Amino acid sequence: MTGDLMVFLTARLDERERWARAAIPGPWHADGGSVYTTHPTDEVTGYCGGNADHIAAHDPARVLRDVAAQRAIIGWHFVQYDVPTDGTWVQVCRCGYDAPCATLRHLAAVYADHPDYQGEWRPTE
Repeated sequence: MTGDLMVFLTARLDERERWARAAIPGPWHADGGSVYTTHPTDEVTGYCGGNADHIAAHDPARVLRDVAAQRAIIGWHFVQYDVPTDGTWVQVCRCGYDAPCATLRHLAAVYADHPDYQGEWRPTE
């Protein structure tokens, strides 16, 4: 299950990175109901104020920083195996908790509306 979760998370981050790199470079900013890139005459598109603010807050550079941060978090939570006192092998996260740990489950829960998301990954904590 953990391997599938890691594949799922990596695929979602790959998608977000690909979309961010394909977008008009930022920084983006909102002005009224429009989103602009680095120059006010480079209007990306017009939206109502709240949507424009939200879109501008997720300019490609910010998304790429977020993807890099999540990749680093995932990197700290790789799965290893441990043998508890009963002698059976169990998957544990590098953080010491049973794998997949709450951190990975919460990162994946962001994508709960994705068709490949599996309900068994839902956070329990």
